[in-house]
Amino acid sequence: MALRLRGFTSVHRRDVRRSRTVIARRLANLPCPVPRDLVESLRAILFADRPLVDVVYGGGDGGPSTPYARSAGYRIVLYARAFSATAGGPARLAPVVFHELVHIARGWELDSEAFENAWFTQEEGARPPTREDWAIFQEQQYQGWWVRVDPRTRRVMDYADRLIHVFPARPTRSG
Repeated sequence: MALRLRGFTSVHRRDVRRSRTVIARRLANLPCPVPRDLVESLRAILFADRPLVDVVYGGGDGGPSTPYARSAGYRIVLYARAFSATAGGPARLAPVVFHELVHIARGWELDSEAFENAWFTQEEGARPPTREDWAIFQEQQYQGWWVRVDPRTRRVMDYADRLIHVFPARPTRSG
């Protein structure tokens, strides 16, 4: 595993490993069209010795102002909120880890949101883009590294014009 876990309890370590396994299974049986270079980058991150990605525990009380995760370079900070189920729903860990891995593979926010929602259902913890995400999409002219979105239809297409996902009609609030 090219993910180096730091600062987690044994339970959290187990949960991160389970999430990695879920992601690896989906990578072996792609749930939607995925550009080849993204697949190669994700495989390198999950299965190669390099790049080595530090995954660290950022703490937090899990409240709504606490982020789920952040990433920069080859580092992911996972906060308590990613590990906790809310309102009877699942923990968001696997979709959150996957979202951050897409960023590490050089994806923009649109790429991470699109593939998170294409690879995971809301029942599995995926969350549709928030109003803040849509503001970022607009600033970036509704384009990511691998995908683009039509803001009117909310259809996300890759640059080979393959459908990746259709976002719900209404943006959600933050969180």
